[in-house]
Amino acid sequence: MGKGGSKGHTPREAKDNLKSTQLLSVIDAISEGPIEGPVDGMKSVLLNSTPVLDSEGKANFSGVTVVFRAGEQEQTPPEGFESSGSETVLGYGSEI
Repeated sequence: MGKGGSKGHTPREAKDNLKSTQLLSVIDAISEGPIEGPVDGMKSVLLNSTPVLDSEGKANFSGVTVVFRAGEQEQTPPEGFESSGSETVLGYGSEI
């Protein structure tokens, strides 16, 4: 390198300006035969040990929808679960 070069540049972290949406569809508590619903509604539904609604009924998470099926013989499947499927993540990156 030559003499008299400029001083080095101090890197800065850019603001996070990327927006993303995550979607999770889960069937939980599969049973044989009829069951009763959650004891305390959405307060009884936990995500990572945190209730969807707190003790005062305020949301800890936004955009959560819970659909209950009791396990009756003639019930319809929840929307989006009309058939079984499997997804495999390949781990490829994407560029915008």
